[in-house]
Amino acid sequence: MARLEKIENRNSTAPPRNKSIGSVLRYKKKAESKALELKVYRTLGGLAARRTPRATLLSRFLDIAIKGFSASSGIIYLKDSATGSLVSEAAKECCKDKHLNIAEQTVKTGTPLQKIISDKGKPHRFKENATEHETVLCVPVKLKQNRLGAVMLIITGETPEEARPELRRLNRLVGHFSTVMARAENFSELDHRISQLSALHEVGNLLTSTLDQKLVRHQTIEALIELMRTETGSLLLVDGQTNQLYFDVALGTKGSRLKQTRINMGEGIAGWVAKYDSTVIIPDVMNDSRFLSSFDHKSKFRTRNMICAPVKIRGRVIGVIQAINRTGTSGFTQDDLKIFELFANHVAIALDNARLYAEVRDTFYATSEALAEAIEKRDPYTGGHTKRVLQYSLAIAEELGLDEETVETLKLSAVLHDIGKIGIADSILGKDAPLSEEEISTMQTHPNLGVEIIKHVPQLTDVIPGIHQHHERIDGFGYPDGKKKIPLIARIISVADTFDAITTTRPYRKGLPVDKALRELRANRGKQFDRSVVNAFIRAQKKGEINKKIPKNGIKLAKNRENK
Repeated sequence: MARLEKIENRNSTAPPRNKSIGSVLRYKKKAESKALELKVYRTLGGLAARRTPRATLLSRFLDIAIKGFSASSGIIYLKDSATGSLVSEAAKECCKDKHLNIAEQTVKTGTPLQKIISDKGKPHRFKENATEHETVLCVPVKLKQNRLGAVMLIITGETPEEARPELRRLNRLVGHFSTVMARAENFSELDHRISQLSALHEVGNLLTSTLDQKLVRHQTIEALIELMRTETGSLLLVDGQTNQLYFDVALGTKGSRLKQTRINMGEGIAGWVAKYDSTVIIPDVMNDSRFLSSFDHKSKFRTRNMICAPVKIRGRVIGVIQAINRTGTSGFTQDDLKIFELFANHVAIALDNARLYAEVRDTFYATSEALAEAIEKRDPYTGGHTKRVLQYSLAIAEELGLDEETVETLKLSAVLHDIGKIGIADSILGKDAPLSEEEISTMQTHPNLGVEIIKHVPQLTDVIPGIHQHHERIDGFGYPDGKKKIPLIARIISVADTFDAITTTRPYRKGLPVDKALRELRANRGKQFDRSVVNAFIRAQKKGEINKKIPKNGIKLAKNRENK
C-alpha cells in the first residue's frame, strides 16, 4: 500500500512540500492545463460520439479554449476543399479577416506562431513600456498529417514570457481537438456512406413510383442534391435532332435562365462527359480548361466544384447529370464517384421506363381517338364533337382542381364516351329529322353498347363509368338506368356533351348561341346537372377556355393542358 501511495504521489500534479511560490504556480498552471485538455477530450469526444454537427464541435471547442486561456476572442479557420483558401468556420468576438495572414502563415509552415500586435495594429518586438497590445497565438489543425486549418486566440495584455508557454499549451490542446475532429470526421463519413446507400435505395423506389417523365426528371435532381450533399444539380438531355445538350432540369431560382442554353457535344464539362462517356470529378472548375464560365455569367451562380456523369440507355448516352458545389469542407471522393455512377444507372432506367410508358400511352390515346373519329364519320352532323367534349371536360377539370390520375381517366372517358354509337344503325345516326320514339329508344342503348365494347379491354376498366352514365341525370330521369348517384367523371362529360349538343346546328334545328346555352345549364343545375360542375364550366367559359379554337388533334390539346 505504501508503494502504491508513492507511485500516486509521483504521478500527482500536487507540488512537493517546501517548494517556492514559483514552483507552486507552475504546478497549478500544469494542473489547469491538464484539466483543460481533459475537458476538451471528454466534452468534444462525447459530442463526436453522438454525431454532433461539426459546426457545433468547432463552436464548443472555441468557447472552451477562449475561457481556458482567458482570451478576448478566437477564430477557427479551415481550408475550402475547392479553392484551398482559409475560411472562417467559427469565430467569437473576432473580426474574421483581421489576422488572416497569420493563420495563412501558420498553415503554410505547419508550426505554431506567436505575434505581438501593438495598439497601432503593427507587429513589434515587445517593449516593457507598451501599455496596450494583443498577443496572437495561432496553431495549425492537422488531421492525418494534413494541414486543414488553424486555431487562433487573441489575448490582450499578455507578455511574450507568459505567452510562449501558452502557445505550447494551445498546441497540445489543438492536438487533442484534432484527434476528436478526426473521430467526428470518421463518424460523419460512416454516417454519410450509410445514408448514401439508404438514399440510393429510396431513390430507386422513388424513381420507379411514377411514370410521369417530367416528375421523374425533377425528382431525379432533388434526390441527387440530397444524395451527394451539394448546393444544386442539373440534368441535361441530348436533343436527337441537333445532337446538342439542353438543360431539362436546373434547380434554384436562377436555374430557369439556363433552360434556353444549348451545348455542343464536347463543349464544356457536360459536353465532354457526354462525348467521351466518362464520369469526372472537378475539384476546382475555375482551373479546368473545359469549364464554360458563360454559364455562371448567365445564371449569376458561382460554380466551385462538381461531379458529372453520363446517363446511358442500352449503351447510348441520352444525357448528363451534374452535382454542383459540395457543402462543407470535404471534396468529392472516389467513393462518391461510385455512388454517383450507380445513381446515374437508376436515373437511366427510370427515364427509359417513363419514356416507354409515354409512348404506349400516346399510342393508346391515338388509337382511342381514331375509334372516336371513325364513329363521327358515320354521323356527318356532329363532326368535331368528341374533340369539343374533351376540351370542355378538361376545362371543367382544371376549374375543379382534379388530381392527375382523375384527369387521365377523364381524358379517355371523354374521347370514348360515344363509342357505343358504333352499334347504332346509320339510318338513325344520319337521320336529318327528329327521331321517332322507337329510334330514341334505340339511340339510348349506346351507353350500354359502349360498355359491352370497352369491358373486353382490361386497361380501360376505369373509363366504363363515364361511358355508361354520361346521360344519367342527378334527378333520376336520365338513361340508361335512371340513376341519381353518378360518378364525377360522368357528371363532367354530361355537362360538356349537353353544351356541345345544344350549340351545334342540325338539319332539323339551329344551335343555340352560347349565352342561351349557358342559361339552359344554369336553369338545370341541381336537376339534370351537378351544380358544382356547371359552375366550374361557367367559370371556364368566362376565362375563354370554352371558346378556344379546337386543334386538329384533341390529344395534343390534352397534353398542352397537362404541361400548362
